[in-house]
Amino acid sequence: SKGNRQKVAIVAALASDAELLLLDEPTAGLDPLMEVVFQDVILQAKAAGKTVLLSSHILAQVEKLCDRVSIVRQGRTVQSGTLGEMRHLTRTTVEAETERPATGLDAMPGVHGLRVTERRVHFAVDGAHLDAAIRRLGEFGIRSLTSHPPTLEELMLRHYGDELASNGRTGNGDPASSGAVDTPDAAAPSTGGKGGVAR
Repeated sequence: SKGNRQKVAIVAALASDAELLLLDEPTAGLDPLMEVVFQDVILQAKAAGKTVLLSSHILAQVEKLCDRVSIVRQGRTVQSGTLGEMRHLTRTTVEAETERPATGLDAMPGVHGLRVTERRVHFAVDGAHLDAAIRRLGEFGIRSLTSHPPTLEELMLRHYGDELASNGRTGNGDPASSGAVDTPDAAAPSTGGKGGVAR
């Protein structure tokens, strides 16, 4: 079966003494249990000082395993860096409940998609303006506040949003385009360079 062939190929690659491993969609065809085993083995390789260049559409896997990420579109790298660096350059989502209705956020730079319902506030804010937005909320008494940086999927959708608008989305959340899983033009986050997954 494809899954068994994939397992044999992974074992052969990891059994070598190579310092650099190039893995293209390595868990395609594997069952969920073997995917977990694969991730554990890659983390062991990382601890042993190996570098892994991983091309994958399984974004949760990329987030868990990779120290650095590159987003590739139509054969070109459109964004690259650590997840922390990439998240810092984009928007953080903020949800809060305040003691008094919050006002003035709509006039603040860097605030997007503001929704205010009585004492509940929801918006996205550019990283450079996050502190100012939180200070503004504090003026109205914060009862609860939740913020989260963008996921890797949200970072990817910044670069593939126009395709989604014209083609729709697939059921698993991947960009829906012809050959989106199998072609070099696919949305393929990867790790590379010194360290990659392995440092």
